[in-house]
Amino acid sequence: MKKRIITGILLGIILVPLLIVRSLFPLLQCVITLFCVIATVEMIHMVEKTKPMKMGVKIIVIISTLLIYFGIVNEDPACKNSLIYQFMARFDFKLSILTTLTLVCALVFACQIFVHDFDAADVGRCFMIILYISLGFSSITILLFNGLRFIIYMILISIFTDIFALVFGVNFGKHKMCPTISPKKTWEGAIGGTAVAVLVGSLFAIFYHHFGHYFVIGAEVKPIRFFDGVFDVDRMPTVALVFFIIFLSIMISIASQIGDLICSKFKRTYGIKDFSQVFPGHGGILDRFDSALFASIVFLCFLTIVRIAFDLPEFMFLG
Repeated sequence: MKKRIITGILLGIILVPLLIVRSLFPLLQCVITLFCVIATVEMIHMVEKTKPMKMGVKIIVIISTLLIYFGIVNEDPACKNSLIYQFMARFDFKLSILTTLTLVCALVFACQIFVHDFDAADVGRCFMIILYISLGFSSITILLFNGLRFIIYMILISIFTDIFALVFGVNFGKHKMCPTISPKKTWEGAIGGTAVAVLVGSLFAIFYHHFGHYFVIGAEVKPIRFFDGVFDVDRMPTVALVFFIIFLSIMISIASQIGDLICSKFKRTYGIKDFSQVFPGHGGILDRFDSALFASIVFLCFLTIVRIAFDLPEFMFLG
């Protein structure tokens, strides 16, 4: 427990300034990319519990994950200030998701011909790693560029869901939710955790315009409403907006629990306790960001659908 607390404090000391100090934003992008690589290596080591992977294939999987990650981020209009976009713009080259996905598919499928003992099952394992990591981390990155408030909102919901699912589960849990995946999780805990998380997340989003501009240090950020830049808030009645925020909070809470169960299923399938020991007492990148990866994908999908529905211009980084 002591090791876990110390690691948590050190993580906070490192990550919080990267999130709230605007001048450190380029460094934060590098850290996210590093986390993406480490998470990919963690999953490679996981699948190797059943069958070793050739070094050449490992390199292809890592490069493929980064290519799709960069392709998604580079193509999103909110990420024009990203390091990868600026780097590509310097060479007058646009890295698209179609290009990267085509190249990745060609590389992975070709491994069946050029790598001994590499079959269709190995193709599936490679794509599982590549898509799960690249989609999760690219969603987190895009949300971050769209506004720090979206990341804070998602993290709040994930944390309160996790904490109070445990509290309600211990005190009221009687009905097992997924006994073969996570025996301690109960429906009572899941519902209780979601209820508290939805309350906290909804209050954060509804009253964000009163305090949100204090989150970013080193930049002049005017007070804005939570969905400014996503759709015209004035076009939606207040009651409808509140219901939408509550619904969105429920979906993110459910997604965070599904993300947790997905990684638990991975670990049970391959017989591991933690993905790695990158964070002593906490496990690996995937042990800490299991909920956030899946929740960010669901969250970004909702924001994209709403943006398209309201037919508004691209997002702006507003803090």
